[in-house]
Amino acid sequence: MDWIVRLLAVASASLATLGLTGNPLSTPDPKPRPMAHFREPAVPATTTTTLPAGLRCPGWYGLALEAGWHADSMPTLDYVIWRESRCLADAHNKTLNRDKSTDIGLTQINDRSWCLPTRWYPDGYLQNLGILEEAGCGELFDPFTNLKAAKALYDYSEKQTGHGWTPWNL
Repeated sequence: MDWIVRLLAVASASLATLGLTGNPLSTPDPKPRPMAHFREPAVPATTTTTLPAGLRCPGWYGLALEAGWHADSMPTLDYVIWRESRCLADAHNKTLNRDKSTDIGLTQINDRSWCLPTRWYPDGYLQNLGILEEAGCGELFDPFTNLKAAKALYDYSEKQTGHGWTPWNL
């Protein structure tokens, strides 16, 4: 079964490279971006930042720092990105949640909990914070926005429970 997913990913990447289509396994982004935007960026060989050893998704390190994450959080954040999306910014879990909610992007942020309207946040929690500008959750496919939103969720959880990784069950 795993080979089917890999075959579809290779076919999708090949077609995207030719400019024929986007990723057929994800919901179309309302603001189309080049597919390279969704793949893990290559870490430049001339980077002055020393990356921690053993990162599984090192290409997102710089963007995570830019989004407000601290370097000492990076090993755990890297694990979350790997576990949740396998480093793919356009990952979209539409099937595994019992409540029919979906999880979106690099850190698999839950739509029902964080970006859809609730009785406490009629526009959505992340919209209330100003991280998302539009209704819905499509902006979470953008890697920078997803990492920034994940940092806000981490900070919220840290304040509420004393443990920032609670949204990811760590």
